[in-house]
Amino acid sequence: VLFLAYFAMQVIYARRKHKISPPETTGHPEFERTFRAQANCSEYFPIFISLLWVAGIFFHQGVTAVCGLLYLYTRLRYFQGYAVAAQGR
Repeated sequence: VLFLAYFAMQVIYARRKHKISPPETTGHPEFERTFRAQANCSEYFPIFISLLWVAGIFFHQGVTAVCGLLYLYTRLRYFQGYAVAAQGR
């Protein structure tokens, strides 16, 4: 949940930086990339939580926790990479 709050804050900072007021979702390309990355992470979060919960019940909880942390790390890297321009990747 803290990751989603972090991603939302990044969108807020991008809105302020490029002077894009809600509910607009278009504007500067940097804002659009940040907004899309945040939306993508939010779309997959319910699936992640459900799978993590079920895996914690039916499989070893330690392995499940490591997989959950790995997923969160890769989502963070995805968000940071997606927000950068294609030329900078």
